[in-house]
This record gives sequence, structure tokens and C-alpha cells, in this order.
Amino acid sequence: MKKRLFLSSLAMLMTASMVLGGCGDSKKESKSEKEDNEQINIKFTYWGSGDEKKAIEESVEKFMEVNPDIHVNLMHIPSEDFLTKLNAMIAAGEAPDVSYSASWKCQMGEDGLIYNFYDLLDDMRLEKDDYLSTCWWNWSPEESAGPVQANVTTNLMYNKDCFTDAGIDVPPTKVEEAWSWEEFVDVAKQLTFDTEGRNAKDPDFDAKNIKQYGVMFGTDWNVYMPFVLSAGGGYLNESMDGLGLNSPEAAQVIQNFADLINVHHVSPTAVQQNAMPSAATALASKQTAMYIDGSWNHLDLMNAGCNWGVGVLPIDENYTTFFDGGSLIIFKSTKNLEAAEKLYLWLTNPESSEKISELYRTLWLPVQTEYYTNPEKLEFWASEELPARPEGFQDAIVKATYENAVTATEIDVKNFNEINTLVQSALEQVWSGKKTAEDAMTEVKSQTDSLVEGTYSGNRS
Repeated sequence: MKKRLFLSSLAMLMTASMVLGGCGDSKKESKSEKEDNEQINIKFTYWGSGDEKKAIEESVEKFMEVNPDIHVNLMHIPSEDFLTKLNAMIAAGEAPDVSYSASWKCQMGEDGLIYNFYDLLDDMRLEKDDYLSTCWWNWSPEESAGPVQANVTTNLMYNKDCFTDAGIDVPPTKVEEAWSWEEFVDVAKQLTFDTEGRNAKDPDFDAKNIKQYGVMFGTDWNVYMPFVLSAGGGYLNESMDGLGLNSPEAAQVIQNFADLINVHHVSPTAVQQNAMPSAATALASKQTAMYIDGSWNHLDLMNAGCNWGVGVLPIDENYTTFFDGGSLIIFKSTKNLEAAEKLYLWLTNPESSEKISELYRTLWLPVQTEYYTNPEKLEFWASEELPARPEGFQDAIVKATYENAVTATEIDVKNFNEINTLVQSALEQVWSGKKTAEDAMTEVKSQTDSLVEGTYSGNRS
């Protein structure tokens, strides 16, 4: 039997299934149940920063004004506690109607806890082709948790003033002009300064007393996987029956990132980074000149008042990246499916309300195809006149991703949540310099391979 982190035990899963089983699987039985003039109550669980929380609250308030017969009970749960609390709600028979979700949703779909989104398309007057093809969270070819609610993507962010002060050209925004990794490392060295003002290329540079790092980076899969895929590697091996991160191509990519910390001294150690502020604050305060991580940082960068920009990733061959993001899921236990569908449509429509539009102009990227192919729709959310859309945004973020996207690893790899928990733990030894990437990934492969069951698409990821 598969190990499942999203339910703490088989007993809990059986309890949840029995509780939900009585609700019926048919949409007809789950339509809104209310007496005349009685208000419908639905529950929505979500996570997000303070700014996202406020935007969701204000947007849902507007939704309830437009739909006065529906009351939405909002439950904001910190992302680190989300799955635990959601598990408890499911086990108690108190699952939400609509919820944010991560990679564990596909296992919930396989166990019949959430609706197959394809069954709801007609109800919501939607078409599969309305959405980017790489953004579907499918647990089988005919069954889906839905498209990504709102996209994010891995990107290179930087403080423009750091480049100006060092007399260095800012990162390129076009894929065909992308830096090689070696060029990127050289720039990072020029932007790393010790307390005496010497950069990391200076023979007298003091790596123990650094006041500005050249680059910081997130250490999860979303950062290194574009580089692994571009190098011809994969999260899984070619036969998709085991982990692939120990392959020469993948291990070298991960080692390259570790070397930024332990060899080149242009990036802080994990301990140092934990003591530093958020990415936006670190960039704004010039504690780092560049940052590689998700585009969800753009809202915070805008609010930090940082003179910032974006560039394409330092990948000069076979540029490969992805859109990513959770999807909104609708639980089969809902007694108010129509109301849940209305909320779904509201939250995923970039133009449903002023606050939702703000999110799609700052924190999120749309998932509907027309917002990339229709010039007017593109300008609506990606105009470089918007505060969170700096010069070069449409080339470095929109075009670079749209034209070079594959399905994100977490969307496609089965049991990803369980596998990646083990991988992340093993990578801590790599970031600290205690093990090489090849050794760490080869060792963890003995733990992860029993969990590997290929991909939902049938293609290597």
C-alpha cells in the first residue's frame, strides 16, 4: 500500500472516506441545499502572506455582495500547518467546500475525496482549451483536480542599484541572450563584497565577513529543476522507476548551486540565510544583489520599495522552465456545489474584482491561455507600467516561460510530496557542504525508489 503523508494513518483515511461516502458522488445530490430565503454557508480554506490574505478577504467580501445568498466562511491557515489541519478537518467530517491545495491533491482525487474537475466544466461553462496545457493537475487522463488556480514561475530578481554601484550590466531579459552558468557565477562574484569593500574575485577577499552577497536562492525543487531539465536530466530516471537526481546531469546542477555557498562564497549558508530577512527585504537592503526563486516574491518587492528588476534564468542552452501553482479543489462532501462553483469562478477570474485583479498584477500570473495570446489581455496584467511588472517583465517572465514551459515536476510526479520530503532532507547535507550532490542523491535514492510510481502524464519529468 502506498505511503500517504496527507493522511496520517490508514485508519484516518478510512474514517474520512466513510464520513464522505455518505454524501454521495453525484453532482445532483451535492447541489445547493437550502430553504427559501435561507443563506448558503460554504467554507474556504487558504494560505498566503499578509498581503494575499487581505486581498482574498476583500475579494470574498465583494463576492458576497454580488451573491448575497452565499456566505463564505474564510479559514486562513499558515502554509506550514495547512495539510495537518486539513487532514484533521477531513477526518472529523468537516472538510471545507473549496480549498487551496498542493501536490497532495492528486492522491485525494485517487481516493475520491475531491471532485473530478472535468465533470464540472459544463456546469461552469468552461472548456479545457481555455487553459494552458501544462497546468492541469491530473491524476489520470480523464480525471483532474483542475487547472492551476494562478501561475507562478521561477525567476531571477535583482536590485538594480547593486549593479549600478558595481558598474555591471543588469541581467538579460531575452532567452537568446541568457548568461551561461559560468557568466552568472562571475557576475555573482563581482557583486559579493566583504566588510572592507573587496569583491569575491579579489585575492584578499574575506569570505568570513561578507556584507553583500551576490546571490541568494531558494533550495526547493522549483529552483534547481529548470536547470536540471535544461541539462537533459530529470527528477526521475529515464525509465521512471527511480529517482533521477543522482544522474551526472542532475547532480552537477545541484552541485553548482551548493558551490555558490561553499566554494565561491557568493551565497549565504543555510544558517546565515535563516538569520536574514525575507527575499524582498534582503534585496531592498542590499544584503544580496540577486535572488533566484518564485515570482510570488514580486508583490513583496513592490511593497518593499526596492529598485528591482527581473531577468531570464542563467541557462544558455535548451532553456526549459515551467509554470506552477496549486489548484482550487472542491470537496465531494460539499452540500452546496453550485455556490462552491461560483466561488471557484470568482477567485480564478483575473477580472472578477479589483482585489483579484491586483493579485494577478502583482503576486500571480494567469492560467487562461487568452491572457498570453490576446495583446489586450496581456497588457491588462503584464503591462510594464504596473508597479510589480518592471522593465523586461514581458520578455523575462511571460515570454520566456510561455514559450519554454513543460509540466512542472510537482504536478506530474506521482507521490511527489513524499519523495520530495526525503530529497529535501538529504539536500541539507549538500547545502552545508558535508556531502556532494551525487553522494547525497545516490544515498536517498534507496529510500525514495519504493515510492516512485512514474508520472501522471506517462512522460518523464
